Amino acid sequence: MIELSQNKAKDYIKAEILYELNLTKEKLKLFEKKYGKSLEEFEAQLEEEKENFEKWDDYIEWKSYKKNMDNIEKRLIDIENENIKITG
Repeated sequence: MIELSQNKAKDYIKAEILYELNLTKEKLKLFEKKYGKSLEEFEAQLEEEKENFEKWDDYIEWKSYKKNMDNIEKRLIDIENENIKITG
């Protein structure tokens, strides 16, 4: 049997969240590098252009990663504020 203190469990969860956040930020950086602009700038440009399926596919994926990053950051704030519940 493995026993974990509440602090160890919190540290483990925080490390997991930080790992997920890092991966998501790297994906976002790839899109920013590919298009040389932020998601918001890309979104504005996309609305003005003729439909381009590759760009729209990238936009949907990019926006999804951004939303995921926002959710991960909220979870990180919760863990840092000890807004967690450990159940048995």
